[in-house]
Amino acid sequence: MEAEKNDSSEKDNFLVNLDDYQAVRNFSNEDAGKLFHTICRDSLGEEIGDLEDKIQVAFNFFKNRLEKNRKNWEKTRKARIESGKLGGLAKQANANFAKQNEQTVANVAVSDNVNVSDSVSVNDNKKKASPSDEIITILEDLNKRTKSKKGFSPSTQCNQDLIRARMSEGFTVENFITVNEKKVKQWLHDPEMAQYLRPATLYSNKFEGYLNQIEVKDVKQVKPKYPTADERRRENNKKVFEQSIKEIEDAHRTGTADNRGRVVADETKSNHGFFAQLHRELPQGDDG
Repeated sequence: MEAEKNDSSEKDNFLVNLDDYQAVRNFSNEDAGKLFHTICRDSLGEEIGDLEDKIQVAFNFFKNRLEKNRKNWEKTRKARIESGKLGGLAKQANANFAKQNEQTVANVAVSDNVNVSDSVSVNDNKKKASPSDEIITILEDLNKRTKSKKGFSPSTQCNQDLIRARMSEGFTVENFITVNEKKVKQWLHDPEMAQYLRPATLYSNKFEGYLNQIEVKDVKQVKPKYPTADERRRENNKKVFEQSIKEIEDAHRTGTADNRGRVVADETKSNHGFFAQLHRELPQGDDG
């Protein structure tokens, strides 16, 4: 709950809306704890150091919201100071400030009789901007490529904020389509990476890197121009074996039984032909 001293010049708290929480409600307790500590340390002005990718993406989103809330708070604080100087308007300024706090705190206040989804105030809903045609086109393209049944809604505030942030940096709808195409092609069938096919990852501050990522095409293996030593040895053995078989078959066709036996014996024991070649090629005891 927001609270401040009248003479304080520094904001000593921050506010998280339920709509923002929806973007990280699937975080593990460990990751949610890391994110919470990061937000607190940043709010205190401390160095946060390097973060894991998913924590960095979530923190960037919350930081933008918190910075906006801080500016609103500063604006209100200055208005109260000016009202105090005028004297007669001080009570009215305090009343307006209290009313504003009541409406804002209603976004995170949950009673015993009201569901979380019911706790978002009507005032918060009015602040939601309708998605532009560009946002609808970008998310419809992503949903189509991922073949998602439910898909990512263009009406979700965090999706709108991410896309508008990148478009404010000069990126176009065509750039978003290109990133969708590249990352879906790369991650869709990867069990580890498919979970990151979502706006929070694709349209984060790494968007430009994804856009300019070089696609590596499959390289076909080129058959060596010259055979290897093993290939030459096998080819030579094949030729010698075929020649030896031919000699034996010729002897069977033209010679007597004694001559055929002698040819086979000579071919087996001689220092030429397939069998001699085999004994020379293979070491003692080799089964191959």
